[in-house]
Amino acid sequence: MAPSFDTPPREDTPNDSESPLWEIKAIPGKGQGVLATRFITPGTLLFHEKPLLTTETLTDPSTTEKQLARLLRALPKESQRAYLSLHNNYPGQGSPLTNIIRSNAYPLGPSSPIGGIFKNISRINHSCLPTTQHSWNEKRQEFVVYAVRDIQPGEEITTSYHMGGPSAERKAELEEFFKFVCTCALCSLPPSELKKSDARLIRAASLDQAVGDAETVMKAPEKVLKTCKSLETIYREEGIQDQRVGRLYWDAFQICNRHGDLARASAFARKYRERKVLGEGEDSTGAEEALIFILDPKKDDSYGGTQRWRSRVQDIPKDLSEAEFEKWLWRQ
Repeated sequence: MAPSFDTPPREDTPNDSESPLWEIKAIPGKGQGVLATRFITPGTLLFHEKPLLTTETLTDPSTTEKQLARLLRALPKESQRAYLSLHNNYPGQGSPLTNIIRSNAYPLGPSSPIGGIFKNISRINHSCLPTTQHSWNEKRQEFVVYAVRDIQPGEEITTSYHMGGPSAERKAELEEFFKFVCTCALCSLPPSELKKSDARLIRAASLDQAVGDAETVMKAPEKVLKTCKSLETIYREEGIQDQRVGRLYWDAFQICNRHGDLARASAFARKYRERKVLGEGEDSTGAEEALIFILDPKKDDSYGGTQRWRSRVQDIPKDLSEAEFEKWLWRQ
């Protein structure tokens, strides 16, 4: 997951024959990375991989290295080479096999205690403004990576190891946990532009916290919905296209649903689903569940604390321009 200075696996990657969208190459200052081989549009599935191995059976920290050695010996030779070629953020410290896990594992689902190591996905380097979004697909039992913005031929395909915050905070945490100094496009902005970006991201963190205030959601939902809209504006200004946008629409869905506004709740559920499809795929759990709430928001537990904004799903206006619809949606 950190900049990978090791030699990539020699065998062909399993995705190459299916979709030659990318290649693993040396990148100056970063070691190995993943580059686009042609123009890639948002919503394109770039990777879908089953883990080489997982941490599920690694229950005793005192024997982790021995357990990993046994797991590796049971793998095909090409998978062993793939694992051993991954970057170690902690050279000379502790146990090398364990350190590869520490450096490269992705959680197999939100808040999952189980991590997985992936042959190709673990080669994707970090950017604070990534070109992709990654997630564990429960139905596929695979880790998937989707493009969330246009990617030009020869451009590096990136993901994010750190979600938001001002540049100094991001850099400090990335250096502490992943042992590299971030030089991504966002962190490398001219000082005046970086200062503006930092101010927006600090405000975004404050707004995000305010959206989660349950008491204000009940007593002053107009204020919280306005806060959501302000957060959307910052994300647009910052060029943010990752899961934070979907979470924002889910928050707006729950605010409207809490107060019986089924029309707007349905519309926000649709926006939420669009983001899930873009970044996680049609068959993701979030995208499939959102279909239920588009048709009937009442099926979510957030429904009906009050009927302050009471409306029906069929009350969604049909003949508005996009700008007019957005004003209606955000109660402006």
